[in-house]
Amino acid sequence: MPTGLLDPGQGLNSIRWRFALAGGVLGALAALGSVTALGGGALGQPRTWAVVAGAAVGVGAAIFWMASRLTNLVDALRRSTEAIADGDFGAPVEVDCACEIGGLANSFRRMRSRLNDNVLRINLLAYTDPITRLPNRSVVDRLLNFALDPSRSETYRAAIIFIDLDGFKRVNDTLGHAGGDALLAQAAERLLQQGLGRDLHTIDTCLDAFGTPCDRLPRDVVFARFAGDEFVAILPGTTDRAELAEIGERIVRSLAAPFSVQGQEVTVGASLGIAITPDDSVDPKEILAFADLAMYGSKQAGKSRYQFFDQQARQALLDATRIEAELRVALEQGQLRLHFQPKFQLRDGQLSGVEALVRWAHPTRGLLLPGAFIDIAERSGLMGELGRQVLTMAVAQCRQWMVQGRPLNVAVNVSPSQFSDPHFCTEVLEAIEQAGIPAELLSIEITESMAMTDFAATAARLARLRAAGVMIALDDFGIGFSNLSQLSRLPLDILKVDRSLVSALGTDPRADAIVRAIIGMAHALSCRVIAEGIETEPQRAHVRDLGCDCGQGFLLGRPVPADAVVLLPGAAVEPALAS
Repeated sequence: MPTGLLDPGQGLNSIRWRFALAGGVLGALAALGSVTALGGGALGQPRTWAVVAGAAVGVGAAIFWMASRLTNLVDALRRSTEAIADGDFGAPVEVDCACEIGGLANSFRRMRSRLNDNVLRINLLAYTDPITRLPNRSVVDRLLNFALDPSRSETYRAAIIFIDLDGFKRVNDTLGHAGGDALLAQAAERLLQQGLGRDLHTIDTCLDAFGTPCDRLPRDVVFARFAGDEFVAILPGTTDRAELAEIGERIVRSLAAPFSVQGQEVTVGASLGIAITPDDSVDPKEILAFADLAMYGSKQAGKSRYQFFDQQARQALLDATRIEAELRVALEQGQLRLHFQPKFQLRDGQLSGVEALVRWAHPTRGLLLPGAFIDIAERSGLMGELGRQVLTMAVAQCRQWMVQGRPLNVAVNVSPSQFSDPHFCTEVLEAIEQAGIPAELLSIEITESMAMTDFAATAARLARLRAAGVMIALDDFGIGFSNLSQLSRLPLDILKVDRSLVSALGTDPRADAIVRAIIGMAHALSCRVIAEGIETEPQRAHVRDLGCDCGQGFLLGRPVPADAVVLLPGAAVEPALAS
């Protein structure tokens, strides 16, 4: 407020004082007029002025009292308004009067109720997952930041359980997002009721009546949907490992029975990671990262199990952080290299193409295989740049072989994050144009699960690439749950039989039947079939007898640098490549 101005309702700005003053003046004038008219005295007589003053004071006091009754109601309404302006949406409206101000107060109550309903809806959208009706990641972050604030005098003790569903992506890809959402809701309910012994009414949501996160410690279990198919449970005061092991086993068992989704029976599991504060960490971000890392260890150990965070996992996290930093430098300095695994026609042994496989020429650790860094690249958001560099190197090598008079098709694997990038097709076509090679010399390999994710977008991307002449291969085929009617509508050139099926040939009759069916279906769709992971002579003979077109694997040729690839069409497999 500008300096020198009175606040509303103060001094002469007050309605009660203005009305009292005006009433007093009018009362005095009325009294003076009455006395004069009745001949009760002259203006100079003391009695006359006493009557006038008494009338002024009496009328002014009466009006002041009546105005005060009115302005008290206005002040109460004003205080309620200011409380709401300050964020106290629950402040009561302390006005009860059968008058115009009372009517205004009732209107204000209705407005406040409507406002509170809107605030609640907004906060529920911001802090509650609409599918499971659980608190979301923001609530977990807010709670841990408050509970583990270094300025707090008391040490907060709790277990943080990070839960990730096993097999959810397969179901989501098969049944679509609606089916995936239905499964998430059912799985959350089971995790909560059977795993944690709670329900939506007994967990502590850490939200107030308006849906806003509270700055207080939780009174009971907190269970939230963290992201995607990930959940986080916070168990305040529970740090005994034996007790947590029992809870972990209950959570895993809670998902053992199949679910019914869209009339189909589906099964998922749960991998858990458990971290304890303050034992493992008192940092909010770190304790979540440790629980997440322990969960990842459960998946690597075979899924559908729990694992506690320990120092070995801590070291793995530190190693991953270091590798991520070094990988960023590697991408900046061009430390990636390509090796190429040859693919041969099974009928006559001719070289039919190569698959580009990335290697990292680490300055101190030597040549690293993808297993040492691909997962870290995916989690850290580096896969897009890594994929672009691999594509650029692959088409450059393809150009070099073409100039040498020995054109050779080069296949490049594409990650899910790279393929879902809206600029992916443009980047591929620009790379081909800049390298100056025919589009048919490049093959793009995507997995079966990638093909079924957002089918319409997948079909559009593949159609654009195929129209330009790029070859399309479906990798790891036979282990997913593709909708074959949809698969038939994709512009595919090659189906690659997964190595797990090839390794079972001759020992598992079901594998023989599946591979035979895949080959028949592929040929019916005018696709060639490549068998992956051929490591023995009986495997090569078996897939050839089943009608498979091409094969790749250690028996036929290991990944080698470009200058070691057998380039001449029709050349036999050299011992150096078969060793």
